[in-house]
Amino acid sequence: MSASSSRLLSGLALLACAPLAHAADAADSGDSARTLDAITVVAEREPGNFDLDRGEIELTQASDLGELLSNESGVAVGGGSPVAQKVYVRGFEDTLLNVTIDGAQEPAELYHHQTRVQIEPEFIKSIELDAGAGAATAGAGALTGAMRVRTRDAFDLLRPGQDAGVLIKAQAGINGENSAKGVLAGYGRLSDRLGLLATYVYQDGGDYDDGHGDRVKPTAYRHERAQAKLSGLFDAHQFDVSAEQLEDTGTYYERPHMTNFTGRYVLSDHRMRRATYAYEHRFDPDGDALNLRFNAYRTRSDYQNRRNTTGLLYGWGEQTSTGFDLRNTSARDALSLTYGVDYRSDRLHALQQATPRPFWGRTEQTATVFGAYAQGDWQASPQWKLSAGLRWDDYRHKGESGISAGARNDQARLSPNLSLTWTPVESLSLRAAYSEAFRGVTIREAFFSSLYTHRGDLDGERADNLEIGIAWERDGFFARATAFRQHIDDYISAVYDGASAWGYWENVGQAEVDGYEAEIGQRWERMGWSLGVWNSDNKLDGRPLNDADLGLGTRIGRTWTARFDWQPASARADYAIRARLVEDERNSIAAGAPDKPGYAVVDVMANWNLLGDDRLKLGAAVNNLFDRFYYDHGTYGYQAGTRSYIGFPSPGRELSLSLTYRF
Repeated sequence: MSASSSRLLSGLALLACAPLAHAADAADSGDSARTLDAITVVAEREPGNFDLDRGEIELTQASDLGELLSNESGVAVGGGSPVAQKVYVRGFEDTLLNVTIDGAQEPAELYHHQTRVQIEPEFIKSIELDAGAGAATAGAGALTGAMRVRTRDAFDLLRPGQDAGVLIKAQAGINGENSAKGVLAGYGRLSDRLGLLATYVYQDGGDYDDGHGDRVKPTAYRHERAQAKLSGLFDAHQFDVSAEQLEDTGTYYERPHMTNFTGRYVLSDHRMRRATYAYEHRFDPDGDALNLRFNAYRTRSDYQNRRNTTGLLYGWGEQTSTGFDLRNTSARDALSLTYGVDYRSDRLHALQQATPRPFWGRTEQTATVFGAYAQGDWQASPQWKLSAGLRWDDYRHKGESGISAGARNDQARLSPNLSLTWTPVESLSLRAAYSEAFRGVTIREAFFSSLYTHRGDLDGERADNLEIGIAWERDGFFARATAFRQHIDDYISAVYDGASAWGYWENVGQAEVDGYEAEIGQRWERMGWSLGVWNSDNKLDGRPLNDADLGLGTRIGRTWTARFDWQPASARADYAIRARLVEDERNSIAAGAPDKPGYAVVDVMANWNLLGDDRLKLGAAVNNLFDRFYYDHGTYGYQAGTRSYIGFPSPGRELSLSLTYRF
């Protein structure tokens, strides 16, 4: 669906909600005050596993992935425009991570020079990250963990006693050519048990300035997002049905996360879109035997790059994914058991004309995965908790036409997990965990799939993850640490040949990471602080990863994070500081390459409820307060051939201001 169609649908949905707003109760919100706990990572989760809620997202004034996730333990986000930002978890790229939005899987990777995770922070309710291969419920192919994004519904926005409302927000970013963002939402009750939310977001950003005050080109972008969501609450039954569409466009070089370091690159018009349709049904009657959840979804992701000068196609791809997940949780005494089945079917059409003409290619590929799983938790005694799970996944991949036509890769495998937690005293817990995950041969990146050939001889990728952790919490003070070691055997990558074919998909070896994460902090009713550190040592067949390992990961320096939050007694404002210090990291991309230089970045932010409730809110944030010049270690940096940095430096100081009005 085109962007103009998206705008039309959003406008019609908002107009449908608008008449309801006249009936809205204008009473002050009884729950407008936000407690400090709502913006901190909950202490019960391991370091590197986080749960961001709406309060934290609003406080940071986040407009892209970097602003949203960079200050979280274990996470790095590359620089450049939002289209170019890559997410790394424990040094591994997000291509190895299971990502779901409202229960809908988002498996598509379109182009290795741009972002894979395409989300809009404005109406996110929460983001959960479980790093590392883990529970059987994480889904098929969760080699390095799972990220679950949930969006808001009408009942999240309605104040007590309110039947309908409208939200209007304007936001501006002051840096370089500046940026502007507009948000419009209409929401209301269709009945006592039905709620409808319709939203539209438009953002336009110009080229930004780095910490030296130099204009960084090309980094301008345009972003649009529209969503409609119907929610129902019927005693033991609840459901959500939603349709979400995003579009990101801009003019960049053929490789959006790189500069024109050769002098030969041509500016190209880039477009990336995602449309997700999701349904979730929950049935939780009285009793402990049934707690059912059913998710069904269809996601379509596509990209297109055309040379700006001639309009000739550089690359195009479209992937659709359709699937479901059905699970039940039963509890009895000290035992809780979740079990279910999931299924996903993917289809890719892709075309590239980036190479010399003899190697131009197209492909159509299909893949399916069926899984069955069970995960149990047993509180054997007040001191001991055992968790164990098992999932079985059956992958089937086929080249339908074009490059890889006729190639088949089918494989099935069991993946177990086991963890034991010991609590010798109430405040102290120790945990050891081992887990496996399996990702069979499935559809890889769209661009490379029309360039590199399947021969039908691949093994699936197998991950094992070992973790030990310790946590202490008492009287608001907490301390916790985790050490981990993970291997990914038979990692699949594209290997250049240059003879009869450009290259082939091959099992290239074993990827591994060794690392640790730790955090200490303290929380009071209206104030809190924390200090954390994380480090990961990523390798492929014994050699350190570097920026050229696109799709797998890179090396990131040891990272220290700090945060401070304060809410005055009036509960009409929130203030926060976020700081991140990244140490130098040896650059293994080539002999004699300079180290990745370290950097320190400080962000400050605040929200004010101007009318004492959430009807009128002013937000302000200063990112990179001291205007530091730096390259994020998740950015493609040094190029040995030209002996220069070819990625984009991060933005310098930026002032972000927003005003939100709800009525």
